[in-house]
Amino acid sequence: MGRDPMHAEDESPPHAVTISPFWLEATLVTVADFRWFVDQTGYRTSAERFGYGKTAVEGMDDWEWDQRPGLTWRAPWGDDAPPQRDDEPVVVVSWMDASRYCAHLGRRLPTEAEWEYAMRAGSDGTRYPWGDRPQRPDGSYGLNFWQGEDHHHNSRLDGYLYTSPVRAFPPNAWGIHDPVGNVWQWVADWYARDTYQRDAAGVTDPRGPESGWARVARGGSWWCSVNTCSGYGVFARGKSDPHAAFSNNGFRCAVDRTETGRG
Repeated sequence: MGRDPMHAEDESPPHAVTISPFWLEATLVTVADFRWFVDQTGYRTSAERFGYGKTAVEGMDDWEWDQRPGLTWRAPWGDDAPPQRDDEPVVVVSWMDASRYCAHLGRRLPTEAEWEYAMRAGSDGTRYPWGDRPQRPDGSYGLNFWQGEDHHHNSRLDGYLYTSPVRAFPPNAWGIHDPVGNVWQWVADWYARDTYQRDAAGVTDPRGPESGWARVARGGSWWCSVNTCSGYGVFARGKSDPHAAFSNNGFRCAVDRTETGRG
């Protein structure tokens, strides 16, 4: 895991991590998937219980993330905006929501180590699984991120303004779609600056899980751009309160692989 210290502090140093065999979902959990879960369980998300989700708003000097009343996974851009497609990744879901969804299916969130191993798919030190440019070798964009001089205008060179369908872009070498971009992906770990300097699997918040401080998210999102957020890559680490629900956060599930097959 990790890369050399010339990059962000908590992405280094490179170090060996041992992980056990596991399965990882090839795609992010979709709106249709999450609707099925809610219909089956009656589950109410963090945003629905708190009465707001978080989205980007224009501040005095720049764009910032702020609470928006009524913003939920059902209407992540607001009631007046077109809804997401069923095959787009569900957003405005907190770490708590993602964990409950996975548990209902007998699954779990991947650890940071598992996530990075799977998304890199054998690549060695490059920002994306296919290289260091957002364009793949054939010249097409390989991920969904924001193209523009600022966040007032998205040129949509990748084809999308906000979220994209979970199979819109080709998968990495191991068949996993959206290894980077589209939405930040919740993982199991508590965040600590030195997490990356130790075995990431099982690392806990140094202030204790009860502190409710921050869980890790990986991969970047549609909001990331060269001007604001450099997180769209296989090494970048995000973090947020486990109860926070953003319009650019999603997730996928993992499961332990047993000797007899799937967990």
